[in-house]
Amino acid sequence: LGQRIGCAKCHHHPLEKWSQEDYFGMVSFFTRVKVTIPPPPKKAKKGEKQEEPKPVSVSLNAKAGDAVNPRTGKPVRPTGLGGKPVELKKDDDPRLKLVEWMTARDNPFFAKTLVNRYWKHFMGRGLVDPEDDLRVTNPSSNPALLMALENSFIESKYDVRMLIRTICTSTVYRLSAVPNEHNVGDRMCYSRFLPRRLHAEVLLDAIDQLTSSKTTFKGVPNGTRAVQLPDNLFESYFLSVFGRPDAASACECERSGDASLAQALHMLNSAEIQTKVSGQRSRDLAKDKRTLEAKIREIYLVALSREPTKDETSTLVAHLNKKGGNNQSSYEDILWALINTKEFLFNH
Repeated sequence: LGQRIGCAKCHHHPLEKWSQEDYFGMVSFFTRVKVTIPPPPKKAKKGEKQEEPKPVSVSLNAKAGDAVNPRTGKPVRPTGLGGKPVELKKDDDPRLKLVEWMTARDNPFFAKTLVNRYWKHFMGRGLVDPEDDLRVTNPSSNPALLMALENSFIESKYDVRMLIRTICTSTVYRLSAVPNEHNVGDRMCYSRFLPRRLHAEVLLDAIDQLTSSKTTFKGVPNGTRAVQLPDNLFESYFLSVFGRPDAASACECERSGDASLAQALHMLNSAEIQTKVSGQRSRDLAKDKRTLEAKIREIYLVALSREPTKDETSTLVAHLNKKGGNNQSSYEDILWALINTKEFLFNH
């Protein structure tokens, strides 16, 4: 909902109108939710098969009461921010009432917050920034645009695909990332596209797709992509070093898009990347009987979504011919070089 109400847990919010009553009114939507976390499996003895971890279960505990305001000592009925308390029957799930309140046409938070988050996702910066801090004293950089997107989203009955289509077919999304003398310093008005590195999960999946390799994660079925992981409890040095959030807080600032030396070294020298570039894609290309030009074209289409230029083609053909044309190590060189280009690593 784009509202930072953590302060209201202990006292009245110093910068907003939210009180403890508002905070615990929101908490009451979730007091009937029962989360059961099973104990971790015992470590298998030598020669025994390791037991699979049991899933976390979420159920409805109809006997649970409402949250209690510690200041007044009284229970607080489920209440949306700035809304009216909802009526619940004994076996009702309060979260359904929460969704009804969130998606009501007169809800001032949901549509505005969602379109702002999607704008941030595609454009690199929200119309309101940070995207989880939509307070009166943090206005939008373009109020008219934000309102137009919000109204369009509501009129479409919250059609997310239509929202994505609206943003991605807009002129502003299709602007070049190359600055000119007039917009070189602009980071607010969207006069050009702001280059940004792919998110950690997206980048790992893109490398897997280019190299025809599979990254495996313990506790999920084989073939599960990084973007499909349900949480951050799956160990992966790649995802950690490229800024996957730890989910230690609700702040969007946990995800980092900054570049670092550790990232560069991992892409250039790590055994993980070397294993991927020497995997299925390079083996298949070495066995492929098509012309060198056709195979280079395929690599570029998969890696960069474009065809190679004449200069790129001639350079890579010459490189391949140095080792006989269909040498696997030559294709490994090309894959390694492409995944280390800014064109591959960045949206631009």
